[in-house]
Amino acid sequence: VLTVEGRTFPVEVRYRPYGGDDPDAPDDDRDQVRAVVDAVRELSTEGDGDVLVFLSGEREIHDIADALRDEAKHDRLLRDVDVMPLYARLSSAEQHRIFEPHRGRRVVLSTNVAETSITVPGVRYVVDAGVARISRYSSRLKVQRLPIEPISQASADQRKGRCGRVADGIAIRLFSEEDFE
Repeated sequence: VLTVEGRTFPVEVRYRPYGGDDPDAPDDDRDQVRAVVDAVRELSTEGDGDVLVFLSGEREIHDIADALRDEAKHDRLLRDVDVMPLYARLSSAEQHRIFEPHRGRRVVLSTNVAETSITVPGVRYVVDAGVARISRYSSRLKVQRLPIEPISQASADQRKGRCGRVADGIAIRLFSEEDFE
């Protein structure tokens, strides 16, 4: 019997639902873009390390990348952040940029390709939007579809584990603890 033990560090989980989902903050009308920017800003005060953000698709990645770059123009906490997209249709050269040595903090905006397929080096923080495009077959339409759906507990735990690889980590979930349960 051959066993290989993975190294994991403790991960603190914080729940930061948005859009009126939080019963403690019913007036919260933030959208996903604003919630991610707020989470990245919160993590910028925690110390060194890169941030891995899980999103559902390319459009969300580009919207949030633009928002983070705009925010960095007038927010000193985000000024030196390098925003990097990661999704399947990105060129191979662009995808490999995340493995190159770097200075400062990186924010990697990814689809669920980074959930199990690869380990992004240097990640100490995760922001999980709690949704993904899941392949479904429609027997009525006889086609394969990719609707955006809430992720499973197993996927949420897998995403959380991405930030416990190199040191203690923090995972911010943009959904409620009740939704996770």
